[in-house]
Amino acid sequence: MVVETDDVYADSLRYCSDFTTTGKELVVIASYNIPKLNKFNKYVKNLNILFENLHCMEFHPDYGAEDAELDFLYDNDWESSVSKPYCMVFIQDLKQVVHASDKLQRLGYYDVYPEDEYEELVVNRKRRLTDGYETSFYEE
Repeated sequence: MVVETDDVYADSLRYCSDFTTTGKELVVIASYNIPKLNKFNKYVKNLNILFENLHCMEFHPDYGAEDAELDFLYDNDWESSVSKPYCMVFIQDLKQVVHASDKLQRLGYYDVYPEDEYEELVVNRKRRLTDGYETSFYEE
C-alpha cells in the first residue's frame, strides 16, 4: 500500500499503529513535504523503538548514497517519472524483513555493501529482532 501525505510524521505513526489491521506486507508513506534529514532519521529510529515488531526504513533525497558508496542506489539505467523530490517511510513486519534479508545474504546480495552500512542495515536489524533495543525511546 502506498500512501501519499502532506504529514509524513503523523501518517507514519498512524500506519505503524494500525499495521496489523491493514492486511498488507508493506506500507509506504510518501511525501513531497520533506523534513530535515537528521530529524527524519531520528523519527524513523524512534518508530522502530516504539513499534518493536515492525521495521521502518526511511528514504530521504538528501541521504547521500554516493558518500556512503552505495552506487547501486544511484547508478542505474532507469529514470523516475517523478521529477519532484520526495521522502518515504517503508513499514514492514520485522520478522518478515529479517527472514527475507537472510535469504538475500545467502545469495550474496549484501556483498556490495560497505561494512558500516551492512552493520547498520542488516546486522543491527537482526540483532533488534532477537535482543530488542537497549536504548530509550527519547534518546537524542
